[in-house]
This record gives sequence, structure tokens and C-alpha cells, in this order.
Amino acid sequence: MSFILGLTLLDETVVSLALPTISEEFGMTLTQAHWVVNSYLLMFAALVALGGKLADLVNINYLILSGMIIFGLASLACGFAPNGSFLVGARVVQGIGAAIMFPLPIVAISRIFPPERRGFALGIFGSIATIFLSSGPLVSGYFTSYFSWRWIFWINPPFVLIVCLVIALAPLKGRVAHGPDRDISNYSFDWLGFITLLVGLFFFVLAIMQAPEWGWSSRDILLSFIIGVTALTIFVWNELRRKAPLIQVRFFRKPSFAVAAFVVFQAQYSKIVMFIFGALYFQDKLGFAPFFAGLALMSAVVMNAATAGLSGVCVDKFGVRTPAMCGLFVLSSATLWLTAFIAQDDYWLLLPALLAWGAAMPLLFLPSMKSSVDSVELTKKGQASGVMITSQMLGGTIGMSISSSIFLFTQSYEFVFGTAAAVTLLCYLLCYFHFGKGIETAGTSSRG
Repeated sequence: MSFILGLTLLDETVVSLALPTISEEFGMTLTQAHWVVNSYLLMFAALVALGGKLADLVNINYLILSGMIIFGLASLACGFAPNGSFLVGARVVQGIGAAIMFPLPIVAISRIFPPERRGFALGIFGSIATIFLSSGPLVSGYFTSYFSWRWIFWINPPFVLIVCLVIALAPLKGRVAHGPDRDISNYSFDWLGFITLLVGLFFFVLAIMQAPEWGWSSRDILLSFIIGVTALTIFVWNELRRKAPLIQVRFFRKPSFAVAAFVVFQAQYSKIVMFIFGALYFQDKLGFAPFFAGLALMSAVVMNAATAGLSGVCVDKFGVRTPAMCGLFVLSSATLWLTAFIAQDDYWLLLPALLAWGAAMPLLFLPSMKSSVDSVELTKKGQASGVMITSQMLGGTIGMSISSSIFLFTQSYEFVFGTAAAVTLLCYLLCYFHFGKGIETAGTSSRG
């Protein structure tokens, strides 16, 4: 289960250091290069709720094998890409595979472990998966500097093969595999929700990302924005009226769930800014080669492994509110520090904030994920996991779109990190004054 999460996390960060080299080799503009990242995130965000819903209806073993095979073959295609357009298309397919398999580990763990031990189990799970995340910048920089950027994709298939062999030899069984008391006799797929979500997200993200190149008032940008907003509005309306929606929008009526979704949204926003624009900053402003830029960026994730396991223990002992609020405070402080001093072009001045940023991340994701699955009944935990991960990936794809537009418009890293700091600070204030009790309630009930 940790390898599954680790592979999807690795491919969020492994492209970061290779992006300037890829864009130079294929003659891509900065916006086109950013689509290499955002095509993966966009498809991930649009389909991951479907993966979570399928986990409540279909044998998890079949889903894991299907998702891993798609992911592995797409990774091979990315490595053999002859041009930028092909690479973006292969990343779309890779995002489909990741979306299918990403919600499954949390669903399986929530079905196996009792509530009072679930935080500890998720902490260990997160610690192992974080090794993949933390190695992403280093792996990317190493292969890009000394071999070829194509190897950042070719390293995926061996791990895919390991997971498939384990599932084939030791499949999950019983209720863990099938889900408890499932009834799919009256289930009908939400095609309208699926289409409107995919269309809405694509055109909305397209409008934000391409606006600096096409012009904010151009006809194509305005039309894309109108189509995106209209499709997303229809999507919400459709989900609220359906008995079996693609995404349970009704979950957001619960304060604990709404808070958790907002927290992971802004956390993923901050993570994309750090790994994409932080990597670009180290190469562009500090003049680091990709490998040394990867070493520099490692400081932003090295603390993840230490605090991931600790966060699980804290959640079991104190509930979910206290770790989440501490994480938000540290993350907002670290991002404000980066915004204030990034113009000095001094890595050692930024190092304390990078370490603090990395330490704060597990304190956001783990409590939020646990709060969300604990706030719904057993038969809907897969859907809850899918909705939460949709919120997380929306933070990534929208964060990438906004940050890319800001950078192309201002050419300023201060504005990019400053906007991320403002989003995190807003999340902290809203959680503290309005939604803090919702998180605490979820944590208390899960320990009771």
C-alpha cells in the first residue's frame, strides 16, 4: 500500500528538476513545460473520486492491478516521448492510472485497522511513502545531470512490477477487498457528473494557465472561463440531486469534512509551489545544476519522514485538531519567511524555513485524511477518501495554474510564494475561528 502511494507522490516531485532540461530539449515555452506537470495533476483531480467510488464497489485487487498497469505503461511512454505534445499526452494517461490506484491504500487501511489504531497505521504508511516523495528531487536531479531526464519515468516500471507481484501472490481478501455489505444492483454510473467535472476542470485550468500568453481579455480565455464555470456549476447541481453521485458533495455539509478538504487543498497548493517553482528558483537564480538543485530541495522534504510517524501518534493521542493547527501555523510561518528572504538569493538564509515547511506537511495531510474517513459510515469510506484526494489534487492543479500565471506575468518568485503564503494563512485563520471545533469533534469521536 505504501509503494502505491509512494509512486504517485514520486511523480508529483520527480519532474520538478528535469523541467528546464525537458523544455530546452523540446523547445517548449514555460507555459507548455508547466503542462507536463499540470496535465498529470488535472487528470488526477478529475478522476480520483471515481477511483475512490470504485473502491466501494469493485474488488480492490483488480483496481490496483489495473491502475498499476496503466501507470507503468504510461511511464514507459513518457520516457520514450519524441516531443513535448507526446509527453503531455502520456502524462495524461499516467494521471488516469494514478487516479485509479491512489485512494485504495487509505481505504484498505481504514477497513483493516480499528479507529483507535488507525492513526498509528496511517503514520507508518505515510512514513514509508514519504521516502518516495523525499527522494523525488534527488532522483530527478541525479538522472537529469548525469544520465537523461527520461530515466525519471523509466524507474517506475520495476516498482509497478513489485506491487503487482505482491497483489497476485498475497491478494487482499474478504471485506477488506470487496468492502462491507456492498449493493451494486441498483447502481448507475454518473456520466453527467463525470463529463461536467472533466470538462469544467479542463477549461477552467486552461483559462488560468494560458491567460498570460493569450491575453486575459482574449475571446478564447473568456470563452474557456465561461465554459469551465458553467460545467462546474452543472456538476455541483447534478451531484446534489443524484442518489449515487460521482462525488458526494453532501459530505461538505459536515464541518469536520469541509475543514479537512480545505486543509489538504491549500497544503497541496503549497507543495506544488515549493517543488516546481522552488526547483526552478535554485537553477534559475542560484545557478545550481539539476543534481545540486535536487540536493538543495531535499531540505524541504527530509523532515517529512520524521514527522509523518510522529503525526500518527499525535493524532491517536490528541485528536486531529491540535496537530492540524500546529501544522498550519508552522507552514504559514515558513512560507512567509521564504517570501520575505527569497530575493536575497542566499540558500542558507532559506534553509530554516525549508526544514520547517517539510516538518509541517504530515501534520496537515494525516489528521485531515483521518478526520474525513472517520466522519462517514463504513460503506462510504472509499467515497470520502476519493473526495478528499480530489480536494488535494485540485489544490495542486489550481495552484499550478495560478502560480504559473503569476510567474509569467510578474517574473517574480516573491509573488508566487507570497500568494501561497496568503492562501495558507487564510486557511489557518478560517480553521481557527470557524472550523476548529469541527476538526476536534472528528478526532474525539474517532478516539472514543
